[in-house]
Amino acid sequence: MQLKFLHRVFILAIFISGCTDSRLPNLIQRGGITPGRSFPAGISPLMSVRFDQKTTITTQMVVSGPTLFLVGRPFGFSLWDVGTNPLSPRMQYAFSDNIQAFSPMGGWTPDNYASGAVGVRGNYVLTSGAAGASLIDTTDKNAARELFRYPPRSGSEISVPMDPWFVYRAIIPHPTQPYFYGFREQDVAVALSVSESGLNIQNDKLIRYQARNSGTCCVLGGITYRDKIFVAFRAALRQFAFLPDGGIAEVSENTNLNAVNVASSGDYLFVQHQAVPGNTYPSGIYVINESGNSVAFLPMSPIKFSISADSQYLYANLDNDSITIFKLNWNLLLGRF
Repeated sequence: MQLKFLHRVFILAIFISGCTDSRLPNLIQRGGITPGRSFPAGISPLMSVRFDQKTTITTQMVVSGPTLFLVGRPFGFSLWDVGTNPLSPRMQYAFSDNIQAFSPMGGWTPDNYASGAVGVRGNYVLTSGAAGASLIDTTDKNAARELFRYPPRSGSEISVPMDPWFVYRAIIPHPTQPYFYGFREQDVAVALSVSESGLNIQNDKLIRYQARNSGTCCVLGGITYRDKIFVAFRAALRQFAFLPDGGIAEVSENTNLNAVNVASSGDYLFVQHQAVPGNTYPSGIYVINESGNSVAFLPMSPIKFSISADSQYLYANLDNDSITIFKLNWNLLLGRF
């Protein structure tokens, strides 16, 4: 089976606390895979990881270079080094152990500011949750800190302020220009310029989702692959293009798959499909090459997943209990044997 995906364009809060940074590696509990769970040839589970020997729930997961960025519980927001030794990931930072130092505003929780989306551009990490967004500096991987919050919060406020213009379900960084793009759940993508003074919404670059047959509900995640944007819209996979002026344009959609999650490596685009009545494709992760062809299929339906930059490792929240690390054998997955 081959599915054509790429359209080529030439337009150019309770947290566990009390540990110091020197003890962070001890928070990672490595274990075997849940008994009774099996995976096909080419997908080898290496280990499951939990934090502080407690149930580990990951709501957002993004790999950027050698770093895996995670949002969830009990750590809140964390950074892992997965580049030095992929078989032994090392947690470099956990918000739950640095609550006071993380933000002068206080009151930061992943539900309000990071549960919906995460985007990484250099040392800047933009996160978004139910109340708004948070711009985080990770120049020091051992001491991440919040630079700005949208909307800002004063210590005297009892309730949490909320701004829907900063509530996103996907965040995409521009590959060369100082922009993030925040995709709201149902209506519009917001262009945000980034500078030392923070974020600014570019009103002339707002993109309203096209009213296609698949509808505009709901954005569930997004990623870049080969300098193109792919956004999971539940009933379709939509592609957007970066424009020379810093804007983006919607290019196409593919309704063969009900896209609920997307990830990418240097080699492939990974699209998670959730089968519904009337759709003949099985649920799982479809691996798409640069030509837009489906070249491999991973019969698994994680809650959240991400891929290492070299395509060798898959990180997945399978059960809201731990993070499972898989080794991918591409000779087997691509049928070379």
